[in-house]
Amino acid sequence: MIIFKRIHTVLLLLTFLLSGILVALGQDTHYWSQQFGTRTALMSGAVIGGANDNTMIWYNPGGLGFLENASISINANAYRLENIKIYNALGDRGDFKSKNLGSVPLLVGGMINLKNSEWKLGYTIVVPMDFKFKGIARVDGNFNVIDDAISPGNEELVGESALSNKVNEVVGGIGIGRKIGDNLSVGLTNLITVRSHTYNRSYSAYIFQNNAEESFIGGNLLQNVDYYNIRYSMKLGLIYRMEPWSFGITLTTPSLNIGGQGTTAANVAAKNVLFEDGERKSGVATDRQAELKTKYKSPASLAVGVNYDSGKHAFGIAAQYFSSIDIYDIMEVTPGTFVRPADLAPDISSDEFLNVRSAATSVLNVALGYEYTVDESLSFMIGGRSDMSYFDNDLNDGNGIRTTISSWDLYHFSLGATFTRTNSSLSLGILYSTGTTGDYEQSGNLSNPTEGDLLKGATTITQADYNSFGFLLGYTFYFRKF
Repeated sequence: MIIFKRIHTVLLLLTFLLSGILVALGQDTHYWSQQFGTRTALMSGAVIGGANDNTMIWYNPGGLGFLENASISINANAYRLENIKIYNALGDRGDFKSKNLGSVPLLVGGMINLKNSEWKLGYTIVVPMDFKFKGIARVDGNFNVIDDAISPGNEELVGESALSNKVNEVVGGIGIGRKIGDNLSVGLTNLITVRSHTYNRSYSAYIFQNNAEESFIGGNLLQNVDYYNIRYSMKLGLIYRMEPWSFGITLTTPSLNIGGQGTTAANVAAKNVLFEDGERKSGVATDRQAELKTKYKSPASLAVGVNYDSGKHAFGIAAQYFSSIDIYDIMEVTPGTFVRPADLAPDISSDEFLNVRSAATSVLNVALGYEYTVDESLSFMIGGRSDMSYFDNDLNDGNGIRTTISSWDLYHFSLGATFTRTNSSLSLGILYSTGTTGDYEQSGNLSNPTEGDLLKGATTITQADYNSFGFLLGYTFYFRKF
């Protein structure tokens, strides 16, 4: 037993080291980007109807009452390559390309032995979101931007846009469950989510007039957002077993905001830019507000699932509906002077440009999983799931800072095997995810530049693609039976 505990400790430390060195991946407008546990991840999360491990703390606390072993689970993708491409972000051949190589968020979970064996208590730490995007696009060429009466011929233009986004959520859960009779178990998990978000965008466009002075005209835009937030939600679950079938349902409450702080800043500079009144003007619009209170919302959700296990064959189907969230401000920005000199645009206030808003449309995700058991020591699994984006297109309207990148639907597929021993199990598998959209709204485009585009570029509809390939490593150590 001492040897097994030492092996478990070493594996736990190695997993934490890997997760600290490598980059975790995800998506910033999806609920099902990651799945957790060993067998559960390979079945793509189709375990709402029940599974015999402590991932039930996360998926359905109603299953805790049926657990027989106290265990610790660790899972992470040792390596995963993720590729995002947004076409014509700045102009022709000016694409945003972001590639990341790293580890998928890990799960650490365990069960606590209680004196009263009728109650089962467990804990888990998961990372459902760890999204990183970094893209740079540049346009350098000659374009007919200015009226030929003022500057005959094409003008030399240099434009560049850079975008980086980093979103991380860590969730800690304490779950408790109890059997009611031989066939029914109910449970509850308390979830605390810590979210951190850093967003940076820069855009610049400069041209030189074709005159004796080669007069300089240009504009640039900088946006920065950095905040953290803590929120609470509760998941109620129920599982009914009638061998070889099991049925599950969960209800997750909307989140309750606990608090947080953030900073938002914007800077717009113009040099000899032609305004709507026909005059060329120079000016700057800038403001930064720090230590603002933050609010972030998670929706209510309802999940149902059915699982079947004959011993040789097992399959599961699960579906989860997430409700919508109306547009709201993540930080309360104070109105103030934004444009200088003030008479350049006296009606514009800083809150119009510094606001950071969020929202979510309702989505429905579905997962399927199948397991074939060769013998007591070896089984093979395959799974697939949809992962619809909850991005709300209404966020594209109006001023402010839009801090999300992804708006495309994803589809995830998994294939692997689990090797079981007396006190532990090891899972190996491969993961593939893909998504695309031809209706991606991208600002800052300079394909056909005009003077009106110099401060922020044009907004265009373009294509965006997402692909990722990964290798999954999962480990579960069983301490004892309850």
